[in-house]
Amino acid sequence: MKRRQLFVIWSVIILLFLFGCSGKEDISVSQGLYLGQKTPGMTPKIFAAGIVSTGYAEYQIGFTPDGRELYLWLGEPPPHCVILWMTEEHNRWNALEVCPFSGKYVDMKFSVSPDGNKFLFSSNRPRKNGEKPSDNLNIWYMERIQNGWGDPSCFDSAVNTDRHDYYPTMAGNGNLYFMSDRDGGFGEDDIYMSRFIRGEWTEAKNIGASINTGMNEGDPFIAPDESYIIFCSRDREEGFGNNDLYISFCRKDGSWTRAENMGNRINTPAEEVCPIVTHDGKYFFFSSNRKRIRSSSEIPLTFKQIITELDSPGNGKNDIYWVDARVIEELQPEELRYLR
Repeated sequence: MKRRQLFVIWSVIILLFLFGCSGKEDISVSQGLYLGQKTPGMTPKIFAAGIVSTGYAEYQIGFTPDGRELYLWLGEPPPHCVILWMTEEHNRWNALEVCPFSGKYVDMKFSVSPDGNKFLFSSNRPRKNGEKPSDNLNIWYMERIQNGWGDPSCFDSAVNTDRHDYYPTMAGNGNLYFMSDRDGGFGEDDIYMSRFIRGEWTEAKNIGASINTGMNEGDPFIAPDESYIIFCSRDREEGFGNNDLYISFCRKDGSWTRAENMGNRINTPAEEVCPIVTHDGKYFFFSSNRKRIRSSSEIPLTFKQIITELDSPGNGKNDIYWVDARVIEELQPEELRYLR
């Protein structure tokens, strides 16, 4: 009897040890640039399935210029609307965690400046200590310090209003682009720009009718050299359904070309939002809730199969997709071939 008890005890210990080792291995989820994922071609594919793209709603991704920090907006309803991050150390990526500055308020729609020295994000956090959370989203930024990011600072009234001001993206010269539903626009949400002049941001201006319409425009990504802007819009006549991604190019005189739908290589009848191009200019990322799991089955599914599919990317919630950034070059108008 004692031998049997000892056998059972040691069996449990060994199983616990193996389980513990497995958990530790999960901390470092992948290796190499872009989590060691096989790079995409000209057709979008899900990024880092089971690591970044999961059964939850992943709306936006971003990287630091050196590629060693990854940020992710988890767009589940509050209080689960947070910004996550993971870091690469010694060529191994740590598991996703809630950013130190996030998790208390609604934090979303972010970007990293081209030089990597500013982290920009949208939040309803109080603008002053002791105040209640704001009824609207404001644009915040943090400066790079030695061990991460400094304290969040709120942009002043040149950028923020008493309406929703959100989804900031910064050009290499410091010019700030964002979306807002403030009065005086063409539609419910428009894209605005605040110039960075002599160390200060000027009063934000609507960037005009080539991009903004009576529909909704948002989620802008500005190229570091301001040569193009990518954004989402819905309900346009040429749209594929829901939110689509559009692109406009900057002419030599500073005016914008008429925004064009990025086509069925990128857009679907589902939602495509939150575009970014990586700092190395190689890959174009966006979020989509296109559904990939089966809509019917000739063979009855087991409970395990059902749960696995519902908890996996492609279940109808937003996932992160990536594609070769050459898709952008292909969309350049003939009049702007000089940019190539």
